[in-house]
Amino acid sequence: MKKRLGKLMPFLYLAVFLYSAFLLVQYLYTYYEASKSLKETQTIYEAALENTEEQEGTGDESKSDLLSKYTMRPQFKDLHAVNEDIVGWITVEGTKLNNPILQTDNNEFYLDRNFKAESSRAGSVFMDYRNDVTDMGRNTIMYGHAMKNDTMFGSLRKFAKQDYADEHSVIYVDTLYEGYDIEVFAAYETTTDFYYIETNFTSDDDFKHYIDEVESRSMIDMSTEVAPSDQIVTLSTCDNILDATEKRFVVQAKLVKR
Repeated sequence: MKKRLGKLMPFLYLAVFLYSAFLLVQYLYTYYEASKSLKETQTIYEAALENTEEQEGTGDESKSDLLSKYTMRPQFKDLHAVNEDIVGWITVEGTKLNNPILQTDNNEFYLDRNFKAESSRAGSVFMDYRNDVTDMGRNTIMYGHAMKNDTMFGSLRKFAKQDYADEHSVIYVDTLYEGYDIEVFAAYETTTDFYYIETNFTSDDDFKHYIDEVESRSMIDMSTEVAPSDQIVTLSTCDNILDATEKRFVVQAKLVKR
């Protein structure tokens, strides 16, 4: 029996090695594919944005071009031609968070699809299907995977440190129709038991109670004040350090029109 086991051991070791190698290749390809896809999308957006700024600088836009801004801002036209699910762009200066924001009629589709709606383990940054980008509500929610190279929402957890939050206190969100500076006021770990993704508040008091609860959980102390009449943005990612199934890391910020 021992001899048979001895003969089998090299094959077992080989099988473990090959499986581990497969997992490593799969892991590396996920990051390669995600980086390549994101770079292509960033290139399209940056070129369109630069072209838009040049047109605004020369004042050559026609009346019809100016009116079109109220239906879709020019920098999004090329991206919209690729994927009509695009609703905006999110950026944190000095970080790797520089992503298109997508939205469809559910919160599952873009968990494992890139900007071109192709299969991708890295997924995309996407807006909750209950939100309306044409009329930003009390709580606009965005989701993204916590990538280990800090892309997507991989850098969100750094907001748990006061110094980092102070240095990156403003997050830039551009939608198809408006530009916003969102001012960070809270960052915290939570479980899915806390319904931080509430979008429907019955009254100002209800919203104030929610904000008080959020601020009591925050790991940072920011100067941004949120009034009952304000609107906020919630950025949510799985907390891979603790438990990706039940744990979440959340950053919340006040929405301010630019």
